[in-house]
Parts: sequence; C-alpha cells; structure tokens
Amino acid sequence: MHFPLLSATADAKSLSDLLPALTQDFLLHLLATLLIFVAGYFIIKYFCRLLERLFLKNDRLDRSLEGLIVSVLRWGLLFLLAIICADRLGVPTASLVTVLGAAGLAFSLALQNSLANLAGGIFILASKPFRTGDYIAVSDTEGTVEAIGLIHTHLHAIDNRSVFVPNSAIMAGNVTNYTESRRRIDLLIPVPYECSLEQAKTVIARTVSADSRVLGQPFVRVWNLSASSVDIKLRAWCAGADYWELRSSLLETVKTALDEAGISIPYSHLNVHVLDDARN
Repeated sequence: MHFPLLSATADAKSLSDLLPALTQDFLLHLLATLLIFVAGYFIIKYFCRLLERLFLKNDRLDRSLEGLIVSVLRWGLLFLLAIICADRLGVPTASLVTVLGAAGLAFSLALQNSLANLAGGIFILASKPFRTGDYIAVSDTEGTVEAIGLIHTHLHAIDNRSVFVPNSAIMAGNVTNYTESRRRIDLLIPVPYECSLEQAKTVIARTVSADSRVLGQPFVRVWNLSASSVDIKLRAWCAGADYWELRSSLLETVKTALDEAGISIPYSHLNVHVLDDARN
C-alpha cells in the first residue's frame, strides 16, 4: 500500500539535508574564486609596477607612450582575470565575450576618426619625429610643440596662438622639424648687370662674416641671370636659436653695405610709350 504523505515527508527531509551541503560547496567555491581574483589582482599590480620601473631605466620610449602601454596591459589582464573567475562560477563566458566583441566593433565604427587620431598619437610617441619643445611646421601651421597627446598635438604659434592639430592630420601630411643644433640661411640677393660682380660678392661676404652669429665661412656665388638682375646666392650657417633674428639682420646689413658701395638692388620697371595716332 502506498502512503503519499509519508513519501512527501521523506523527500522534503532529503532535500533539507542536501541544501546545507550544496550551500557549503557553493560558498567554498565562491571563496576560492575570490582568493584567485585577489591573488591575480596583486600579481597584475606587481607586474605593472615592475614594468614601470623597467621603463624608467630606458629612455627610448616617450613617457606618455609608456603610461599607455602599462594602462592597456593592466586593464587587459584584469579583464582576462574577470573572465576566468566568471567561468569558475558557471557564468557563460562564451556568450559574454561575443557580446563584448560586438559592442567593441560598434564602438570602433562609431569612433573611426578618434581611433585614427589615437593610432597617430601612438605612432608619433613611438617614432619620435619631434619632441616637446621642438619647432615644427605641419601643412600650413607651425609653432613650438607644447604637448603630444594621444588625440592631438598642441602647438604654440609665434603670434601666441594655441593650435591643436589632430594626430591623424600630422601622420597624413609632411612634418618639418626646424629644431636642430644648426640651421642654414638661404638668401637670394639681386644686383644690377652694370655692377662688378666680384665687388658685389666681396661686399656681401665681408658683411656676413662680420656677424659673430654666423658659423664658418658663408657661401656667396652667382646663382642666376634674371631678366633685370644678376642673382647672388648667399648661404650662411647659424645656431638654430639665432635663425630668425640673424636672417632679418643679414637682409638689413647686406642692403646697407651694398648701398654704401654704390650697388643698388634692381627692381622691375614698366616703361609706357605713347604713340601718336598716324592720322594726326
């Protein structure tokens, strides 16, 4: 004979005996997962500090790039540690990774320009075509580099403007770095055909050599025969910091020296001839 009430009582008793065992097993499993996470966290923290110390001993990489590398590694390892702990707790990590991958793809497509600037910033910091404090020209913009960011580069122009150039534009165009220990001044000085070329070259060379900021002997040669003048090429080396001041000074002193020597700088003339009408 079957007694349903007695059977139900027995099932409830077995379930009540089983619950504490299941709860205890789950708590032990959760505690082990927490210990793994804490141990992994401190290992990752120690590894990142060790990497930062290695970067401090090596000056090949820019500090901003070093910080980016450490940060990416830290978050990447922490994400991997979280996936491992979630898998131990029975969370379906395959679907979670798929969802995160799809979200990352959508995020990257929405921020294409920003990611291009980020890639350009990383390349600039790694290849070092210029550094903070250098004077550069990018397309139609030039100035002193104040800061190299991951998204844009901050330039301080001569007229006290702050210019923020996207890193993608820098990588796509030509960059001229004027910050060198020495720079060369190139000037083209026209003189009339009637003057003595040897006298003109001597006056120019003597005037340029008299300036203490000029390094070495200047290059003074006849360069071109133009329509109304003989063009003399002047090349002079100087320290990078003296370039602009010396260039302006040489234009002024050479012009004054040529005037004192009786050599005028020719300029284009327009002669208008008025012809009488043949009927008059």
